[in-house]
Amino acid sequence: MDPIVAEQLTRWSVRLAIVCYLGRMALELALRGKLRTQLIHKIARWLWTIGCLLYFMHVVCAFQFFHDWSHRVAILHTAEQTAEVTGMRWGGGLYFNYAFTLLWGVDAVAWWLGDVAAHGRGKTYYWLLHGVFAFMVFNATVVFGPPVWKPIALVVGIGLAITYARSKASRESISPREPL
Repeated sequence: MDPIVAEQLTRWSVRLAIVCYLGRMALELALRGKLRTQLIHKIARWLWTIGCLLYFMHVVCAFQFFHDWSHRVAILHTAEQTAEVTGMRWGGGLYFNYAFTLLWGVDAVAWWLGDVAAHGRGKTYYWLLHGVFAFMVFNATVVFGPPVWKPIALVVGIGLAITYARSKASRESISPREPL
């Protein structure tokens, strides 16, 4: 495959996965406690699932086009990237990516099979899951990504914070004890 096409497939699959993730978050934050309808629930689940599949596509593209399906090559590449940013040559971050891939896949499947991923595990699970995702997305874009992602991440972060604050204020004016 043409190297430019391979690079674009790899990059855009993960970018679109992040858009799906952020779409789910924005939808849930904006509408939490208000319009938690079946339609909103289904849209959030579809965004989550499509994002997961796009992320899997990114992983497959990265291994196919850049790592020759070799864990060793992927570790070395990760170590090089880490050294460029931190000065420390360490490839262990790849294991976090493996865990992230597994977490997203298991959570998406669980949501379809038992409808528990977002609604049956409680606030702690929900915020822990999204904390992990936020950490991974932040590191992939702001820490290890190109400089152009820093202001974009800042705008997105501010947008999500405003959405959260508005939904919380709106929810508290309706019922201060209503759960997430």
